[in-house]
Amino acid sequence: MRQNRIREIWAAGETAVNGWLAIPSPYSAEVMGHQGFDAVTIDMQHGMMG
Repeated sequence: MRQNRIREIWAAGETAVNGWLAIPSPYSAEVMGHQGFDAVTIDMQHGMMG
């Protein structure tokens, strides 16, 4: 089973840091994925990526 890093952080009483991506670009998502956030939210309210 894959480890859930967010749950581990919360169980330790720590704060998880989330990045927010609203630019519809796969390249931007790749860059955000390498920035060290614990999680990244991709806002697709106004369109799809691609």
